[in-house]
Amino acid sequence: MFNRDNAVGLLLLGVCAVVAGYMVYVISTGKRVSLQINPTVGVILMVAFFGLLIYGFVSSGRFRRNGDRSRGKQWPDPNTGSGQRSLWDRLRGR
Repeated sequence: MFNRDNAVGLLLLGVCAVVAGYMVYVISTGKRVSLQINPTVGVILMVAFFGLLIYGFVSSGRFRRNGDRSRGKQWPDPNTGSGQRSLWDRLRGR
């Protein structure tokens, strides 16, 4: 259930949980939020964002000219018979 494919979602879920916890703390204590960071941090985050975006586009295989062979496995895998069902389908009994 928790594998490499879910890592980005779990990381995002963790970041959202931390931010939500901080927001609840600030609201409950009545403090004002004042974020003061170095402008270099913003530049580093921007470069990292666009760098990872370009890396994702290039490594996804969409820019290769090999046709369908470069895309990887299709989900659900048609070669496994009925294919793997998603967790949501298994919970609903489908």
